[in-house]
Amino acid sequence: MNMLKWVARNKYKLMPAIAVLLYLAADLWLHKGEARVWWPDNFPVDKNYIIGPVNRNQLINSGRQWVQGVNTIEKLNGLPAETNGLECDVYFNLQKGIFEVHHDPDKYTGLGLDSLLTAYRRKKLAASVWLDFKNLVPANQQPALTELIRLRDKFGLQHKLLVESMQADPLAAFSDSGFFTSYYTPLFNPYLNSLQTSGEWTDSLAAALHRSKADALSGYYFQYPMLKKYFPNYRILTWATRSRFSLVNGLFRRKLNNDRGLFIVLYP
Repeated sequence: MNMLKWVARNKYKLMPAIAVLLYLAADLWLHKGEARVWWPDNFPVDKNYIIGPVNRNQLINSGRQWVQGVNTIEKLNGLPAETNGLECDVYFNLQKGIFEVHHDPDKYTGLGLDSLLTAYRRKKLAASVWLDFKNLVPANQQPALTELIRLRDKFGLQHKLLVESMQADPLAAFSDSGFFTSYYTPLFNPYLNSLQTSGEWTDSLAAALHRSKADALSGYYFQYPMLKKYFPNYRILTWATRSRFSLVNGLFRRKLNNDRGLFIVLYP
């Protein structure tokens, strides 16, 4: 009763503290996935993958913070001159023999990778380029590789192109041709899986790495602690959002940016 009386007398003084607590609770709820990465992991302890990249291809990288989704010339032209790297989404048009730049498969914009790289050269950027190859399959592997070699040589992008794909087998040809490659891990959340399921996923990733000959692993931010733990010989790539008014997001970005175990972090 005395406590209730004290609260009633001091309710106006308590209102700022209550507001802060409500903000923190809402922030934690809205960004619970990012907050979860701070907790101790509970991954399988009996896994030990002593594997590493086969070709050890190189990628010029002046800093781990890269720009995500540079899929228009307008966005490219807005990049600072000192941009470390940029990511764009590409599909190979087998009939035309060209790479097309767009994110969604059914939303073709008419922009080709050749045109985007022409604007890149005109702007005199030195950034490396991450190509999220959306439709790499065995049927288009060789013509796509031939076209990418042409673009690399035309724009002087030796050791500046990163080729990422969820398709392990056809990715190997790009690795064998000197491109820095990354295997894009399937979507799974190790924090929501049982230990047995997590172990099955890491076994699957190890097999895919063998087939892809990849130089790196790229996955969602909630996957990166597991990727870093079980595949220490591979560069780890991830991506995250920017939320201006979120304390949790700000602390999480700081954690990513300071983590020397990460090679690249994409931000919008």
